[in-house]
Amino acid sequence: MNTLLQNLDFTFTVENIPVHVLTIALCRQVLHVPFHSHGAGCYELHYIVSGKGEIHLKDGYFHTAPETFYMAGPHIEHSEISHKKEPMVEFCLYFHIDHCLPSIISGKKPILSALISQDLILERKGSCLLPLLEELKEELEKKPFGYGEYICGLLKQIFILCIRSSRSAASEGNSSSPQNLVLQKSVIAEDYFLYEYENLSLRELSRRLGLSTRQTERFLKEFYGQTFLEKRTQARMERALVLLGQPGQTVTSVSNALGYSSPEHFSGAFRKYFGSSPKNFLKKC
Repeated sequence: MNTLLQNLDFTFTVENIPVHVLTIALCRQVLHVPFHSHGAGCYELHYIVSGKGEIHLKDGYFHTAPETFYMAGPHIEHSEISHKKEPMVEFCLYFHIDHCLPSIISGKKPILSALISQDLILERKGSCLLPLLEELKEELEKKPFGYGEYICGLLKQIFILCIRSSRSAASEGNSSSPQNLVLQKSVIAEDYFLYEYENLSLRELSRRLGLSTRQTERFLKEFYGQTFLEKRTQARMERALVLLGQPGQTVTSVSNALGYSSPEHFSGAFRKYFGSSPKNFLKKC
């Protein structure tokens, strides 16, 4: 059921601005994804096919059900928690918009202006997207003649329908190019921080990105506004909250899972980041 396709290079244009899709997760079953965010110009679409759960933001949360979809914009921290007995199964598409700056788009490109004016798009009845997503999955699996061009057309329809749905709700109430290389590096970096929090190192990330450590630091600062140490601390602390909330976990076990040299080191980092000790957090769970 789970299919994760990365390092793709599907590109279409909206109002003469290129939009790239480099990662597509098809019917990916999500148990618990910790808080994370994406860089400038990045929009992540989630469509819930079945199951239920919660989407958490820094200032609240909302429940999901089949046909719910949401699109998180740049730097919007969000987390997914699936229901244990009925976990969410979803499509996930990762879009990146070239030159997505309000000063460039505002007033001149109404479709993209409508998108970037919202931090988060949420729609409870997104059934219009499902046939397109299922067709997208079939094209990717079978790869018939001309599938690349056809997929770009499907992706453009999906992208515009998401923006159109948000507008309706309001009214009712090439991989070798320099740009795509940067986008691919951003996906590699985000996956590394999100899933490999135990052994995060600047040297290893640099190796995966094909950059020197100095170039990697500059890339992280330009794309996320954070240094490697700041990004690593954020990734570990958000994962710490997830682990501490699980039954049977202790400060020591979480410290080991996150790759800290000692429970004391972990506790100090946790207190500095959240203003409270992990023991106090455990007492509240």
